[in-house]
Amino acid sequence: MNRSHAKIPALVEQAVATLKSWRLLRKLRCSTTRITALVQAVLTLHLASSTA
Repeated sequence: MNRSHAKIPALVEQAVATLKSWRLLRKLRCSTTRITALVQAVLTLHLASSTA
C-alpha cells in the first residue's frame, strides 16, 4: 500500500472521532438524507481546514 492510500484510513478514523465528539448530532431530528448531506459538508470543511 503506498502512502497516498495509507492516508485514507487515517483520515476516516479522524473523521469518525470528530463525529463522535459532536454533541449536536446526538440531538438532530431530521431525515437521514439531510443528516448525511450535513455530515458530508461539515467533514469536508473540517478535513480541508486540518490539512491546509
